Amino acid sequence: MSTDATGLPSEGAAAVSRGLDVAATTAAGAGARSIRNLDDRLTLLLSRMTIASLSFFFACFYFAQVYLQIVNENGMWLPAGITHPSTALGIAEVACIIVAGLAYFWGQWGGLYQRNYERLTAGLSLAALLSVAAVILHIGELHNPGFYLKGGGYVSVFIALEGTFTILLFISTIVLLGMANRARLGLFRQSGIAVEAFGEYFGFLSAIALMNFLALYVQPFFPSAG
Repeated sequence: MSTDATGLPSEGAAAVSRGLDVAATTAAGAGARSIRNLDDRLTLLLSRMTIASLSFFFACFYFAQVYLQIVNENGMWLPAGITHPSTALGIAEVACIIVAGLAYFWGQWGGLYQRNYERLTAGLSLAALLSVAAVILHIGELHNPGFYLKGGGYVSVFIALEGTFTILLFISTIVLLGMANRARLGLFRQSGIAVEAFGEYFGFLSAIALMNFLALYVQPFFPSAG
């Protein structure tokens, strides 16, 4: 039986080598998800504080919607003739953002954590392009919503929610385009904490997009809401 320089049989040495490779890959993936230093902890803390503050911000508008709809003073929550923009437009908006979120997490989990940086770049780039499409759709929605601005409580909530969300989405898309470019340049090979932190925020933004769709395109128009 042949042996190598370590004195082990060649087959045994090959098995040991394969085992070490698997262990190294697993450790690398786990290391990418671990918080290694103070900077990493502060980065995640900032992201989570942003999510918490925006959660309270949007919760205030959802509460305002419920309150105005219940009170319905002088029938001005949803006057006759007031409706939302095209449902197809609303579905297209939320679909772009949710699919962008899924593409982002595919790049994060299948790319960053597996040390597959081409997949990371592809995931972040696809997410960025879908976000650009969502921004364009939101701008078109606000430019021609199909109702006048003094159309009651629903209109006020709609403009406040979608207007604020469009601004956040626009800023987030700029950041996402920058991250996709950084991934293309291989700048996340040493640390992927920025991808993780922004991933948490972008997941939150996707959830808010779905909440806005349900609040503005579905809930006010149930028969029981009248």
